[in-house]
Amino acid sequence: MKLAVTITLLMVVLLSLFSGYIKAEREPTCDGAAHGCPRNYDPVCGTDGKTYSNECLLCVENLKKNIHSRITKNGKC
Repeated sequence: MKLAVTITLLMVVLLSLFSGYIKAEREPTCDGAAHGCPRNYDPVCGTDGKTYSNECLLCVENLKKNIHSRITKNGKC
């Protein structure tokens, strides 16, 4: 029983240490990006390392350059 508790605690500690290294990327929502973007400032960080003023502008950049940049996080890179 004591061994099971020790192993469980060790796993919890290891998972918490390495959780910062896991990057959750997501696809941008590009509905209407071809027709123009709003001017709101709601920055997102792309997988290309660039900060975009909003999700729509990331979509426009993907279309212009024929790339597939995703969102790594909300906010500046």
